[in-house]
Amino acid sequence: MAIQLLKKNTGTDADMESFKKNLRGHRLRVFAFWAGVLALILVAAATFWATYKNKVYTDYEVLNSYERSDTVTTQYTEFLDYVLKYSQDGISCVDSRNQLIWSQTYSMQSPMVTVCGNSAAIAEENGTEAMIFGESGLLGSVQTSYPIRQIEVSSQGVLAALLEDGDIMRLYLYDSAGTVLVEAKFELQDTGYPLRMALSSDATKLAVTFLQIQDGSVNTCIAFYNFDSVGENSSDHLVASRIIKGEILPGIHYLGSTHCCIVGTERLLFYEGSQIPEETTEITLEKEVLSVFASDDYLGLVTEGEEDSYALQVYNGHGTLECELEFNLDYHTIKFSGDMILIYNDYDLLIANHAGKVIFETSFEESISNLYTMSGSTRYIVMHASRTDQIRLR
Repeated sequence: MAIQLLKKNTGTDADMESFKKNLRGHRLRVFAFWAGVLALILVAAATFWATYKNKVYTDYEVLNSYERSDTVTTQYTEFLDYVLKYSQDGISCVDSRNQLIWSQTYSMQSPMVTVCGNSAAIAEENGTEAMIFGESGLLGSVQTSYPIRQIEVSSQGVLAALLEDGDIMRLYLYDSAGTVLVEAKFELQDTGYPLRMALSSDATKLAVTFLQIQDGSVNTCIAFYNFDSVGENSSDHLVASRIIKGEILPGIHYLGSTHCCIVGTERLLFYEGSQIPEETTEITLEKEVLSVFASDDYLGLVTEGEEDSYALQVYNGHGTLECELEFNLDYHTIKFSGDMILIYNDYDLLIANHAGKVIFETSFEESISNLYTMSGSTRYIVMHASRTDQIRLR
């Protein structure tokens, strides 16, 4: 039997190497082509979005109108995609078509409302009743032993209530069902009188500003409380504090769960921390603050303008200036709504985006009781005395 030995075919290996090289080149060309297509799509999308967000509108059309039967004492606040309407007799939640989502009756001479994320709460100022709501309605209620001075609510429905008991201020945290979670107290002779408080969106932190008068001078004490495990070993859960001498700091807001901003007569203070807040930014205020408003992510200030009557500054939670805008509208309401800033009085409206660009101005023939963003930057709900209009900018 003859055995034939086959010599290695070097030509076949060379062909295979050439094929692999051509395949790699083809794949690279295909990748480069689709990468280029994707880049063009992204650039086109970014250009379209920038144009859309900064488009200026000159008119509007009424898409739908719905009759209203509210009393003149009814007040309004935004809640998720709805509007809360509340008065001395009760509170109701309605959608953009003025259709009732839920309602709750009560008797409160001076109701005050607070909203955060998915939760809302109402209480009678100087009364002893409070209620906590979610998107579907009442979650729980609270009856206190002392008059309620202030309330704050977290996104999960945790309620913080500041109660006055003579020379002691008592702080209670309740869960959404109304069960007491935490109790603390402040001796006024030691801490001073509480000006404002702010609860983080996750309900683990609370910041309070106290007014102190010592030797004829006015000071403000900033106190931070932690209701998580970090604060369990601290007296009354106090984990940080600072005294600002000679200045009143009445404004305080939590922007989310980790950023806190404090507004004084002379400065802005920004704190950050998941457990114990630390000061990160201090901004000196050159002019008197005329208005302060906030959302879950931004803080807005209005001062006297340089060229126009008013100057608006918007800051994020880090204390970075997001935008500036000067305007002349003599407003009674300024607020964040959706991605827009709404500035209006009884008849006149100005809408600006978060880049400080005015996208729309108009005057209505009927007075405005409330106004909020419906969707995007073109659809809005305008509540007049006798009807609610859905409008679209054009």
